[in-house]
Amino acid sequence: MATTSTGLTKSKIVVNAYGTSSDAVNPHFRLMIDGKDVGQASVGSAEPKAYTFDVDVSSAQAHKVQVVYDNDDVNAGSNRDLGIKSIVINGHTLSPTDASYERHDDAGGTMAGQEGLWWNGALSFSTPASLYGATPDTATSGSTPAAPEADSVATGGSDASAATGSSTITINARGTAAAGQNAHFTVLADGKKIGEGTAGTESKDFSFKTDLAADQAHKVQVQYDNDATVNGQDRNLHVGSVTINGHEYAPTDSAVSYDKGALDGKDVIKGQADLWWNGTLVVEADKGLFTSASASAPSTTPSTPPTTPTAPVTTPSTDSGTGSSGGYLHTEGSQIVDSAGNNVKLTGVNWFGAEGYAFAPQGLWQDSYKNIMNQMQDQGFNTIRLPWSDAMLDSGRMPTGIDYSKNPELQGKTSLEVFDKIIDYADQTGMKIILDHHRSGDGASANENGLWYTSQYPESKMIENWKMLAQRYADNPSVVAADLHNEPHGQATWGDGNQATDWKAAAERIGNAVQSVNPNWLLIVEGVENSSEGTYWWGGNLDGVKTDPVDFNIDNKLVYSVHDYPPSMAGFGWFNDPSYPNNMKDIWTDAWGWIVQKDIAPVLVGEFGTKLETSQDKQWLDAMVKYMDGDYNGDGKSDLAAGDQGVSFTYWAWSPGSGDTGGIMTDDWAVNTAKMHAIEPALFDGTIA
Repeated sequence: MATTSTGLTKSKIVVNAYGTSSDAVNPHFRLMIDGKDVGQASVGSAEPKAYTFDVDVSSAQAHKVQVVYDNDDVNAGSNRDLGIKSIVINGHTLSPTDASYERHDDAGGTMAGQEGLWWNGALSFSTPASLYGATPDTATSGSTPAAPEADSVATGGSDASAATGSSTITINARGTAAAGQNAHFTVLADGKKIGEGTAGTESKDFSFKTDLAADQAHKVQVQYDNDATVNGQDRNLHVGSVTINGHEYAPTDSAVSYDKGALDGKDVIKGQADLWWNGTLVVEADKGLFTSASASAPSTTPSTPPTTPTAPVTTPSTDSGTGSSGGYLHTEGSQIVDSAGNNVKLTGVNWFGAEGYAFAPQGLWQDSYKNIMNQMQDQGFNTIRLPWSDAMLDSGRMPTGIDYSKNPELQGKTSLEVFDKIIDYADQTGMKIILDHHRSGDGASANENGLWYTSQYPESKMIENWKMLAQRYADNPSVVAADLHNEPHGQATWGDGNQATDWKAAAERIGNAVQSVNPNWLLIVEGVENSSEGTYWWGGNLDGVKTDPVDFNIDNKLVYSVHDYPPSMAGFGWFNDPSYPNNMKDIWTDAWGWIVQKDIAPVLVGEFGTKLETSQDKQWLDAMVKYMDGDYNGDGKSDLAAGDQGVSFTYWAWSPGSGDTGGIMTDDWAVNTAKMHAIEPALFDGTIA
């Protein structure tokens, strides 16, 4: 029986924004659809960057889309400003002048839309139903997807004759898909959009009619706007030729250039057929091609009309629109909440090595960093906890243990620049990054003195390094959290006021320093080892939270963290209890689970792992995974409230170099299927927006 679709359409909204900071705070905006927040971003670049949001909206309905500037300010004569160059909804570009601007300053009122959002407020676009056609995934049986609205988009068959204009521009293009989405491009003449197309794997001609002034030279621009890599698959666009009123230009002709990234006249290189990096192929067309008697070339069109791109569900990216990582996270009670308002959990893996003597993550001698990260994602992990040390950030520090024939992009890079590459790739693929201050000097495990600093690297240096990293990656939303310090233990205390040993007080100092330059990150605070109530794993004792919780300047960013290990790692008495492993649920609840169950804050199990060589360890891992996944009372059923997620975690470790636990990878760098089979039930089954 035919029905009308009332489903949801996955829609891609790109906000092209730039800004200037004030008082070390970047301008911030929220994206709203029909009055509901669907994402947010902090704009740290004076050059336009694309912030990409993927959201579900009601199909075939008109929607109100708003960009809300919410932190305008002036400090010491310095203005914090936000500018919006355009927004792109499912491939359809709208300029600020297509909107209205509701000022939220003292003057208030509604005015014509403009690029500069100087007075706080909402740039509001009334968008038609035709932009939100039902997709095959969401339309019910018998429904017909609505066609996307387009400006002079090439059409198929006899419809092509309906196009009007004195000039014909034909783009021959093909592409490769990623995440089920083909390469999409927009065609402009002198910077004004005249059409768009979606390229399949076979080369096709996309023809566009437009009116251009006679006897004048014109710029014809082919703008690739959805470059991405998803699960190791590159989405690429290849332009074979650009034909203007019968004259064909090859991409490598002298009149053709390629403007990488934003169309701003910067990063311009010689023309090329493959439009990597997003960017625009620019043809400087001679005025002789545009005469008052220009004959339009025959219009040839793709067999399938361009359709609205369907993007992977990820929000937002700031890598010129190419990335697929999501927006920033916050906390609500025990839950981590993404930029679309959904409860999510980080389920990842530790990739250690850069904190130690090699100053690079392990395994780069046997494979490329991209292949390693792709393999992590293929196993279902969505997060990498990436350890670093203050020593790694010493000026000019160079890594070792890298095969540059497998990692040519890392040749000549410092250790920090290797991190840049890893984090950039995480942004492209949708992985999340937790930066972990693992130790002060180079070496293995936590600081030998049990504290967060040493005489060589005092707290002031640690704070300096954290602030540098927070600023460096402020515009890359793949970095979602800072694990402020790894495994305080021994003499480390909680809340006793001794500045030399009080880790809770130090965590607040360090976290507030990070928030002063980057308010977007989650701040992860591990416990200590000892309290008046007893001893637990290094970094795992959170007894002090009961009477002295951590309090940062910016709320809803705190995540507590523990490390928890099996019997093979230590001889705690509970492992010898006659009821083991059934007693472990009570051990975990008493140690840290109560924080989640009482809805105080989220908890990240930042490290847990085992070689799985003993039956006790196998029982422990099975019980741990079930507990983290929400079975708190051990009855085999989830105790989570509807919509809630279980405990986040990062498994120790990916590479096999850990003597205590081994890794997800075996010594011959194959996946340990027994470990993955044990962990898999607790992996997050969803996308983080």
